[in-house]
Amino acid sequence: MPPHNRKLKTINFALGGTQFECQISNWNLENNSEDGERFYTFCPDGEFREEAEPEYALNLTFFSDWRNNGISDFLVDNDGLNATFTLDHHPDIPAEHVTWSGTVRIKAPNVGGDARTTETQEVTLQVIGKPVYTREQP
Repeated sequence: MPPHNRKLKTINFALGGTQFECQISNWNLENNSEDGERFYTFCPDGEFREEAEPEYALNLTFFSDWRNNGISDFLVDNDGLNATFTLDHHPDIPAEHVTWSGTVRIKAPNVGGDARTTETQEVTLQVIGKPVYTREQP
């Protein structure tokens, strides 16, 4: 198969039912799941594996938005609560449009920064369970 590449340009990102993609400058859906553990016994077929629980995180870097219902305001107002998310990757390319969706635990981001710089924030949201991966139909 020949090489294929694509620049990250457009996403659709909803958190708690509100679209925030225009504030996002960097995103990363991390699979932090451990490998399963292997156990042995003394019988001839005495090997089995206990699978680990899925552990995913959604890392976001975004331009701060403290307006009513802006992303910064939303995260602080909902700190510690669960919210649904949907992330559409390459929504403008029908043959490559894929979606991850699920539930995250909201965490209020840190606030502050250097004087006279554009205010940005970073947050890591823990995904509850394993996000659902869907290939959208062209």
